[in-house]
Amino acid sequence: MHVLGVDPSLHVTGYGMIEARADSLRLVEGGIIEPARSSHLSRRLAELWTGISDVIRALRPDVMIVEDVFSRTAYPKTALLMAHARGTLVCAAAMANIPVHDYAATSVKLALVGNGAATKAQVAAMVVHALRLRRAPAPADVTDALALAIAFCRRRKGSR
Repeated sequence: MHVLGVDPSLHVTGYGMIEARADSLRLVEGGIIEPARSSHLSRRLAELWTGISDVIRALRPDVMIVEDVFSRTAYPKTALLMAHARGTLVCAAAMANIPVHDYAATSVKLALVGNGAATKAQVAAMVVHALRLRRAPAPADVTDALALAIAFCRRRKGSR
């Protein structure tokens, strides 16, 4: 199974594809989609759509895992902007008939580290371990996207 994890953002969206076999996970590709910061919201969303559509077309995932929107109540505008980005990415997957699953950051941390309050460094270390890498992928957006994909595989394996 090919699992595409996506860490949505209007600034730098990370993506990471892994191949899940019965007893192993393998990194296929990781990268970022980076809309022009100077562009208007509608243009940035179009760039996200085009970017993730190109990734989906090239990698042909079986499923896409996207992080849920998280925002502090003090910053409601941030949540709305993130929802625009996330919605664009999810819609592109739906248009390509790719099933989409949503995971909260705490669920990913729990699946990888065993602690929903784990640090980014702890999650990155588990990504390195699970995929047998020498170091965490950069930027961190790619590592976060791979963590989503790994969490999906671990939860799926545990539910069998």
